[in-house]
Amino acid sequence: MSFGFKNKRRHFDNDEEYGHRQPFRRNYHDDREKRSGPGGWKAPRREAQGKKKKWEGELIEQFEVVESPDKPRKYTVSIAVPASILVETCIKDSLRTYVVGQIARAANIYSVDEIVVYDDKCWKKDITSKAEIEDFIEMMQVLLEYQECPQYLRKHMFQFHHHLKNVGVLNALNSPHHLRVNQWCEYREGVVLEKSNKSVSYVDIGLSTDVSINQALQPGLRVTVQLPPEAQEMKRPYGSVVSPNEPREKAGYYWGYTVRVANSLSEVVAGSRFPDGYDLLIGTSDKGDDVRKVTFPEFTHALIVFGGVEGLESAIEADTDLEATEPSHLFDFYVNTCPLQQTRTVRTEEAVLISLCQLQDKLIGAQ
Repeated sequence: MSFGFKNKRRHFDNDEEYGHRQPFRRNYHDDREKRSGPGGWKAPRREAQGKKKKWEGELIEQFEVVESPDKPRKYTVSIAVPASILVETCIKDSLRTYVVGQIARAANIYSVDEIVVYDDKCWKKDITSKAEIEDFIEMMQVLLEYQECPQYLRKHMFQFHHHLKNVGVLNALNSPHHLRVNQWCEYREGVVLEKSNKSVSYVDIGLSTDVSINQALQPGLRVTVQLPPEAQEMKRPYGSVVSPNEPREKAGYYWGYTVRVANSLSEVVAGSRFPDGYDLLIGTSDKGDDVRKVTFPEFTHALIVFGGVEGLESAIEADTDLEATEPSHLFDFYVNTCPLQQTRTVRTEEAVLISLCQLQDKLIGAQ
């Protein structure tokens, strides 16, 4: 049998192939003297540094500028999701991780600014201990925070955690604030480094060099940094720390979401991080009104609440701190975002994606 190279093989006689070959001997002493001479190790190091500087220079010239949307947005959209879905609909941690990842993806696609993880008091009968419940709530919180964090900051912000063992199944968010090293944006997320001193802080913002900030900040703190236009061509750029809301409010960037934990449905509504609370409360259920017939008034902070397997009705009934006994008494709008569904039930992670898709135009139109 021929493999295509047999006829091309060259044959040598012993004298031709081996006659002039000398045995290999290495003079270690002589070699050591050459390498230990003046500049013996420094030359290759200087060469490597030169290549690095040349590469950094080429990188700066090749920056891909991320254009500002130039559509400032003052209003916010929050969603609330029960942690009980990690038990009711998933049988192992890898599936739970994937489900949380789907919720995070949906939130990013439709510009959600806050995700509230809450305890709807509707757990399986075999989940009875407080420790188990808190562990599942923590799992959803940690995974959501991990996925929202830009990749270059995760090494600073997250140590090994047992809830992160399956993060390989997560799909990347590719959010506007998840910038690559060759992308230039006037805003970047960063973390304050240990080498900071009393007058200057150094921040890792995912570029080839750290950025200096003229104020003392606590090492390990995550910050939003605004860069001046001239910093793009600086070898040692500088910037200033701004509010994480500024990219959204001034330039119109979607800048990720925050995560809040609530111990009950009543705490979801009452524990708002906004001084004036939520001024538009929306509940979702297959028993709600057809979303196509609903029009929202102007609002500043909207909250969309999702129920678990047993629905929002069961969560309201299980919360003893709520005065409302009917969903219509708690929410401004109680809507069915999938009125034509052909399945017996819609999973919560599916409901999040469907609802945000159906509600987005209505929320924008209310402004």
